[in-house]
Amino acid sequence: MQVLAIALAIALGCALGLYAVAPSAAAEMQSAQLDRIVRRRPRGAEEGAPRGTLVERLLRPMLDGPAQALQRRLPKAQGEALAQRLGRAGSPMTPGTLLLLRFALMIVGLLPALFGGVAMLMALALAVLGWRLPDFWLSRRAAQRQKAMQKKLPDLLDLLSVSVEAGLGFDAALQRVTARFGEPVTGEFGRLLRELQLGRPRAQALRALAERMPMPDLDAFVLAIVRADELGTPISAVLRAQSEQMRTVRRQRAHEAALKVPVKMLFPLVFLVFPAMFIILLGPAVLSFVKALK
Repeated sequence: MQVLAIALAIALGCALGLYAVAPSAAAEMQSAQLDRIVRRRPRGAEEGAPRGTLVERLLRPMLDGPAQALQRRLPKAQGEALAQRLGRAGSPMTPGTLLLLRFALMIVGLLPALFGGVAMLMALALAVLGWRLPDFWLSRRAAQRQKAMQKKLPDLLDLLSVSVEAGLGFDAALQRVTARFGEPVTGEFGRLLRELQLGRPRAQALRALAERMPMPDLDAFVLAIVRADELGTPISAVLRAQSEQMRTVRRQRAHEAALKVPVKMLFPLVFLVFPAMFIILLGPAVLSFVKALK
């Protein structure tokens, strides 16, 4: 019976893990609806397209119900905070799916407690780790997305400034430019464009973008565009100034990173390179000295 319980718990954990790494059905449905409205594609054009892998099609009907039930039981403030964290990580799943994954990992971590003894302490540690592991994964994913956005934002502003000065409107230039970049630029600014095309005010859509990607560079860009709309300042001049500022900030960061290199090299030099060098240079002399004393 213990072996059967362990096998069932491991199978449940693996199934939930495979389901969690796939995009949620609700997010896919919303994205497809937005794309259909924006691009005016007929509904029947997507009916013949495959709807995910076999594992996704088998697991989603079974796990969507428990995930939605857990999400409904969440307090409103906690659910909004969790949805905000998921949005910063690229919305890889729904809050209910994340909670379901937490419980599955915690149950799998408690399995060593079936053997008793010292294994109970290990089971408690693994259960706590399983509960916290999705949080670590979300934080790492959000940090990676912010780093990628920070790296691509200066080039994006350069192309956007050139496109607007060439005569394109801000929305048209943004749509033309974001197609040249990969994630997370394409996903975040593509969502911004869909919201604008659906009628959301530009200031609200830009502030929502800044909330999803909390970065000083992006906050400065959003604030400059919103102020330009409010004051009637030409966007081309604002974009030119933002582009020059981003290039200056990028040079300063590169210079700062170059200055940190000697400090980072100090540890491997002192503890790895210098000892080996001293052994090679002083080793024969020490051996000769010891032989002379004998």
